Amino acid sequence: MPTITFLRHAESQSNADGIWSGRSDVPLSRHGEETLEGLGQRLRAQDFDVVISSPLQRARLTAASFAGDNEVEIWDDFIELDLGRWDGMTVEEVMQDGGAELKEAVTTRILPMGGTGETLNQVGQRAISAMDRLADQLGEDGHAAVVTHGGLLQTILHRHLAGGKRRIHAFTENTAISRINWSFGRPRLATFNDLGHLGPRSSLVEEHLSGSDPVVALIRHGRTQANVEGRWQGQGDWGLDDLGRRQAQALVDWYGRTSTVYSSPLGRARQTADYVASNGVIEVDDLRELAMGEWEGLTSPEIAERWGDRMETIYRHGVDLKRGETGESWGELTARFRSAVHALETAPGEPTVVVAHGGAIRSYVSSLTALDDSHAESLFTPANTSVTHVAMTSDGPLLLDYAVAPHLESML
Repeated sequence: MPTITFLRHAESQSNADGIWSGRSDVPLSRHGEETLEGLGQRLRAQDFDVVISSPLQRARLTAASFAGDNEVEIWDDFIELDLGRWDGMTVEEVMQDGGAELKEAVTTRILPMGGTGETLNQVGQRAISAMDRLADQLGEDGHAAVVTHGGLLQTILHRHLAGGKRRIHAFTENTAISRINWSFGRPRLATFNDLGHLGPRSSLVEEHLSGSDPVVALIRHGRTQANVEGRWQGQGDWGLDDLGRRQAQALVDWYGRTSTVYSSPLGRARQTADYVASNGVIEVDDLRELAMGEWEGLTSPEIAERWGDRMETIYRHGVDLKRGETGESWGELTARFRSAVHALETAPGEPTVVVAHGGAIRSYVSSLTALDDSHAESLFTPANTSVTHVAMTSDGPLLLDYAVAPHLESML
């Protein structure tokens, strides 16, 4: 299972000035330079087989902050998109120069940016091709870090978080981590917009809270013995194991406690919620995990031995059947969980915490996209006690980050 950790470079002077820099080789801002120490401390502890950077200095300097003994390799294919005549303009200037042209370039993905630049489809093809080539080089369990740019990352994320008439996820922030894992022969988004090295609540979360947008924090429960044994828990009522309890405590030490906490009634979620809550926990039945029917408590080989044809139909051919004959379909889980989340009374001024399950959280995030994804296979299941923030805006839910868990890194 190769892994690629993508990072957007630290803040550049153009970012600070509100200028679209594209291929312009601008320096880091003073603030950008100051953020490199925290990023470096976090990432130097990770054992990357290779560190790769865009050729632009804002990416190269960011990569150098954590590369350690690795020599930073320069890959031209990870350079920022070509913005044409819009390079060096502010957003306001771009809108005055060609607002309708920009809208068409973004919605159709076939119109060159700034008249003479790249199309979003061209950037996407370039980025995906480079990413797949790197994954092949890494082999079965290699791990690479790639420092690149916000526009290019948008095209990679499009494969996992494509919106319909609007973008359903926030723009990738400076120094944010987004991770792709290969599983069952395909890339899956494991982490998006992780700024945990800057604190438990990113500036995006604070910005939406201060602007009166409710923010929901979806937290997966801590580890259970069933997780260790590879059992399909479903709605089986497993409790936390020793590591799961330590994960929950580490979550609290990093994220803090909050006053409005909802939870699935299943033991592993409720026990995790008890750690996080400062004012009690409200159980909501529809926050339960996918019902697995006769598969609950069994391992994948045990299920495949008896229901191999059904597993093949669901997971290889994309037919959304009820799990375990008598359980739920993925579509039923998605509708139930999404309705439950959207019906919650949210808290003002702080995230509303929802402690639930990996499959349920993955189904919710996938439901925000325009992808035809029968069991959210474009996403990797969020790690135990990871946090996913969603802002409930007037235009609809906006994914701010996905599966953020810096508190687990010291436990690996």
